[in-house]
Amino acid sequence: MAYVLRRLITQLIPVLFVASVLIFISVRLIPGDPVAAAIGDSMGGVDADTYERLREELGLTRPIYEQYWIWLGDVLTLDFGDSLTGLPVTEILWNAIPASVELAGVAIILGFTLGLLLGIAAAVNRGGPLDWFAAGWTGWNIGVPSFIAGLVYLIVFAVWFDLFPVSGRVPLTEDPAEALKHLALPGLALGGIVAANISRFTRQSLLDTMTEDYIRTARAKGLTSTAVIARHALRPSMIPVVTIMGLELASILSGTLVIETVFTWPGLGRALINAVNNRDYTVIQATTLLLVFVFVVVNLIVDLVYVGLDPRIRIGGSAEAR
Repeated sequence: MAYVLRRLITQLIPVLFVASVLIFISVRLIPGDPVAAAIGDSMGGVDADTYERLREELGLTRPIYEQYWIWLGDVLTLDFGDSLTGLPVTEILWNAIPASVELAGVAIILGFTLGLLLGIAAAVNRGGPLDWFAAGWTGWNIGVPSFIAGLVYLIVFAVWFDLFPVSGRVPLTEDPAEALKHLALPGLALGGIVAANISRFTRQSLLDTMTEDYIRTARAKGLTSTAVIARHALRPSMIPVVTIMGLELASILSGTLVIETVFTWPGLGRALINAVNNRDYTVIQATTLLLVFVFVVVNLIVDLVYVGLDPRIRIGGSAEAR
């Protein structure tokens, strides 16, 4: 608990504060006028007084540092303001979060499960057909951008064979079977590269572990290869893989920005892109800060899992090893 509190104080809070500053400044560097976006593409018929009044209502007439402190104070009370559409930003986030959670969840389950299974199978069958298949899968997913892979999956599985819907979403709570059909292709496009990276690192890590002395000792005792891997090799092999999993979670967060656009998925990524196109400052700031928060929390969880996997690592005080 002391370790977690120390991480929260020394990393989570400072990172979020710095991120909030960078986000706030970066948003205001986006070309375009939010007032013009609020009233339409054309500024015709809007006099100077009305224009200035709208700027004042949006808080754009204040000095930028004052705008930041007002916004930060509101964020600390979970008040993210209103969108240019008039809707509260909180409502927009709550409407988008379930879709992103569903997509990210499917991508994580698919990517981690398939990646671990392929990596283990490739290591156990080194040089065999499964090893070659895993190498081909890795090459395809790493070499091809996720949005290109998504388009290929759409053309092949949705257009040519008509096996899955082209776009849209059905909530899992309404119709799980139909929801999974809509999630399959974007989940594969997003989780495929995750599976490829995890497969590659799992294979190499497991092969390295299999050369350790204690593995040779276990084999000398007459244990089968399956027992040696399951009891002695798999757990220590997962230590570097867990770190990669944490990084892959970050890639899933960033990948949703593109995949949700390709598959018309109504999640945070699509909400963020729409907000950028509309110069909707409040939505951009809230969505980006939320993504940063999730990323930092995931890193903390990965560190805790890392410690749990390796008893040689100690947390707290001067005994902490990294």
